[in-house]
Amino acid sequence: MRLEVRGLGFVYRSPQGVTTPVISDLDLTVESGAVHAIVGASGCGKTTLLRLIGGLESPGRGTVEFQGQRRRDHLTSFVFQSPRLIPWWTVERNVAIGSEFSKAPSLHQKVAEFHTRQVGLGEMAERFPLTLSRGQQTRVGLGRGLAHDAEVLLLDEPFVNLDTLSRRRLYDEFETYWQLDPHTTVLVTHDVEEAVNLADRVSVMRSGPGPIIETVEVDAARPRSDLSPGHAGIRSAIGRVWSLLENAT
Repeated sequence: MRLEVRGLGFVYRSPQGVTTPVISDLDLTVESGAVHAIVGASGCGKTTLLRLIGGLESPGRGTVEFQGQRRRDHLTSFVFQSPRLIPWWTVERNVAIGSEFSKAPSLHQKVAEFHTRQVGLGEMAERFPLTLSRGQQTRVGLGRGLAHDAEVLLLDEPFVNLDTLSRRRLYDEFETYWQLDPHTTVLVTHDVEEAVNLADRVSVMRSGPGPIIETVEVDAARPRSDLSPGHAGIRSAIGRVWSLLENAT
């Protein structure tokens, strides 16, 4: 599923009626089956952009279009920075919440079991969120987003609160999942290296209200987990993105 965003604009209105432009004249193309990262300074509108793509907010102007043959029941699936788990549900039930009320109970169970194992939590399927570490809760949130099986996966800094080792492990697991079933994916992150290592293209947003100032192609084959940290294409893209960020005010 190809994503086309054209002339997008959004203004936040406070309860007191004060308006603040958040996004202005933003254009973005995300190719079908690609991983596309969005980076930019805090407050430039990255999360708002995801919410507009996912239908959680309505744009003041412009369009968000999904182009291509629809193969799945859901258009978008959102993985939030905070896992937002239901505390009295088990890991497995949290992961499979999207299929909880399906008309095929056997399918629901298969979805629950597969995606719980997919994020490395098979042995914890019957545990509850409060008994998990922050990293394990993040895995549940990611598993839930994957299990929703939408055309476009939206990731809002899902790895930001993890230690370096946990992040590395989840990067590899995400790469494995994407190789098995390449979803169109939009990743918002503050971490330039994360963006370049996970994405095919990285778009840099100008500080608010943020249009996109340039999109950088990452010249590196997949799977990325097989590449050395000093890979020329990776280092070149990181350098270019940093240069753009330094001039994105």
